[in-house]
Amino acid sequence: MKITGPVTIKTSGTRFGAWMTDPLATTRNNRVWYMDSYTNSKIVREYKTIDDFVSGVVSQTYSLPFKWEGTNHIVYNGSLYYNKYQSNIIVKYNFETGTVLAQRALEFAGFHNMYPYTWGGYSDIDVMADELGMWAVYATNQNAGNVVISQIDPDTLQVLKTWNTEYSKRNAGESFMICGTLYITNSHLSGAKVYYAYSTKTSSYEYIDIPFHNQYFHMSMLDYNARERALYAWNNGHQVIFNVTLFHVIKTEDDS
Repeated sequence: MKITGPVTIKTSGTRFGAWMTDPLATTRNNRVWYMDSYTNSKIVREYKTIDDFVSGVVSQTYSLPFKWEGTNHIVYNGSLYYNKYQSNIIVKYNFETGTVLAQRALEFAGFHNMYPYTWGGYSDIDVMADELGMWAVYATNQNAGNVVISQIDPDTLQVLKTWNTEYSKRNAGESFMICGTLYITNSHLSGAKVYYAYSTKTSSYEYIDIPFHNQYFHMSMLDYNARERALYAWNNGHQVIFNVTLFHVIKTEDDS
């Protein structure tokens, strides 16, 4: 894997926040959602296009029924999935109906800076999606504060399967899933690199060294978008995008 960029899309908001598009939306309906700050807020801004986002033309504003915690939210198939404030509950909020379709506690998951990423900011629970579906990344006492990966049913929020890793959550800068593999960075500061990969297909891990340019020196969100093969990031009050190049190992069978 190679990570190039970033391209700075916009400079706005506080040092911490989240912004995203829906990986299951069509390219003609590629709305942007924007959630500034990691705590004490429940306002989500929607923009019809990236261009509208850049020029600041808000198409809609949503007031969520509960505040969020952290910056690790996703929009997936028209709904926002986020960590409810001061809890280990994941909330599924549908934009079209303006209602909560599901909420469920992530059993044993630490929250409210019990097991955050290195930067803090109540980043204990990270909801993400890749080519294989939806995931939650978090840590538990039972796994000694190390990273736990759970595959999640996007309708019910039930845990389908769980993997326990041996990587300390508090030593992880950020993480993202690509094709069922979790990639973890070793810091949120400059010099950070992708350092560890855990494959849910083989339940095995390896240490890796994939550099990326932490241009504005502080990373509070890093999330993979499978449709765009890109990483959306919140880089110290800048909304940036990294491109991801995936290298596939092609196995050939020798017939002789």
